[in-house]
Amino acid sequence: MKQEMLLKQEKLFEAIGHVDDALLARLSSPESISDAPPGHLPKSKPQAKTRFALAFCAACLVFAAFFLPKFLGRKSADFFQLSDASHGVKVSLMEKPPEVMVNSSGDLIWLTEEQLFTHFNTDIFKGNITDIQNIILDFNGEKEYGAIASIYVEKVFRGNCQTGDTVKMLLPCMIDVEGLWVSGTDVVSKMRVGMHGIFMPMVYDDYSFREENGARLLLTDLVPYGLADGERYCFLQTQDGLVFARFAYESIAEASSLAEIENYIEKMLEKVSEQ
Repeated sequence: MKQEMLLKQEKLFEAIGHVDDALLARLSSPESISDAPPGHLPKSKPQAKTRFALAFCAACLVFAAFFLPKFLGRKSADFFQLSDASHGVKVSLMEKPPEVMVNSSGDLIWLTEEQLFTHFNTDIFKGNITDIQNIILDFNGEKEYGAIASIYVEKVFRGNCQTGDTVKMLLPCMIDVEGLWVSGTDVVSKMRVGMHGIFMPMVYDDYSFREENGARLLLTDLVPYGLADGERYCFLQTQDGLVFARFAYESIAEASSLAEIENYIEKMLEKVSEQ
């Protein structure tokens, strides 16, 4: 019986690790068992007890970090926590591209250059794309696909965000998926992490909902911003040059740098503010 107790405790120490070899040797000695009072193991030094306690705590933390999620199922971080204002909808990070694409964009509403600055409530800022996450929006079983881009703000032309903020905005298509093409997203689909640009996203509020298939999503549950379409509301500095909807901005159709876009935006904001 004593030998069985010894083997169990020795295996526990070995599983946890970082226990003095001297302590294991002492526990392995038959004399140390025989000299101990009945029902007791030999006393260890306080230092050894402290090391054992620390090692045991560390082992518990490792177990919780690596094994507990497997028992609980999919990581909760993969899903977005939505408020009670959203119902019938689930939004999660996309692990792999879908085999069949079902979402597409409709025709763009024709707007003049001035109207592009006034038709929607938009903030305008220059920044760097620091992260892009593709997502699945499940409206009662009807799935759509998009992405969330994180932008580090470097300059603000209009809006409440500040230089140094990192803001998130909803994109109308997935990004950097091989073989994917969604109509009406020629500009946005070229976004990549590390890219600089000027962005004109809509500001979401408590009345910004997306309703599909009997489900409702309050967009502010996801992000504070979203692009009105995938063409006209961002200007990107790519490896192949400046990319934007030149057909919508005829007065700067020949622009080749973000500096030119900055000057144009400042003049347009001054112009529309006088109207």
